[in-house]
Amino acid sequence: MSSPRISVILPVYNVEKYIDACLRSIKNQTFKDFEVIIVNDGTPDKSMDIARRYAEEDSRFLIFNKENGGLSSARNFGLKQAKGEYITFIDSDDRIRSRHLESLFRAIVRFKADVAICDFKLYYQNKNKLSSSGSNLKNNRLYDTVDGLKELLSDRNMRFYVWNKLWKASLFRESGIMMESMFYEDIVVCSQLFCHVRKAVTISYCGYIYTRAFSKYMEVSMSRSRINDYINTVPLVRKYLSENKLYNKVKVPFSLHIMHVFLSVPFLVFQARDDLDKGVVRNSLSGMGRVIKCCHKPVGELTDLISKDSVE
Repeated sequence: MSSPRISVILPVYNVEKYIDACLRSIKNQTFKDFEVIIVNDGTPDKSMDIARRYAEEDSRFLIFNKENGGLSSARNFGLKQAKGEYITFIDSDDRIRSRHLESLFRAIVRFKADVAICDFKLYYQNKNKLSSSGSNLKNNRLYDTVDGLKELLSDRNMRFYVWNKLWKASLFRESGIMMESMFYEDIVVCSQLFCHVRKAVTISYCGYIYTRAFSKYMEVSMSRSRINDYINTVPLVRKYLSENKLYNKVKVPFSLHIMHVFLSVPFLVFQARDDLDKGVVRNSLSGMGRVIKCCHKPVGELTDLISKDSVE
């Protein structure tokens, strides 16, 4: 049996309200040559009962079970099972439009690219409303390694998400890149992968529907460990850029990420105000200091700026 052209990696945990719509949107794709790696990350609800129905009806839907390890762990598990020439990720509370896979596949093949990027919509559950992502992706726009990194690091259009992209599977296999076990892992892994992307292509098609619980940014849950991991994206990304001799070429757009992290921390601390007794303020002030140090520390000292502190 030949390998599928695309592997869709779908981690599953506590999504019984959403997974049927997600799986149905995948099954209804105009592009048919795919497999779906459904990773049961030890979900305690009835999500897998729904997933099993799809697997019984369609041999392209494959179920794999593992102990709960979080989103990054489930994605990494899925990567090891994937047989496709190309890989995409879908979160199981999201969904995709019917030409999502076809549009990305046509672009990545036509331009012999390593990654294709599409636009997305935000779906707010509390208002049952679709909104624009605010991105402005140009159709069939090509980027080399440095220009692609500059565009990604600015986080205006390509955005730091793995799921609005179709990746050449060899990017993962040849680089050995895996998802970091942390919050905001997409920032780190996208930046790492783009260091190995020789050609990227963007398309204006809006194929991904990203579900958010609330329409207001400040209503997203926050904690000390989330803030810490967000701060850690700065030394982690800078270290990888430097090790691959790309930092000096993208220093300006990377400084935008540094500035965004630094200015966001006070707002994130306010969101985590219920966690204040666990040292959020002290830890976050220290983290802001680490962000500033990342601007001038030599690469050999960046590991010291990656804090392992977390509170569950």
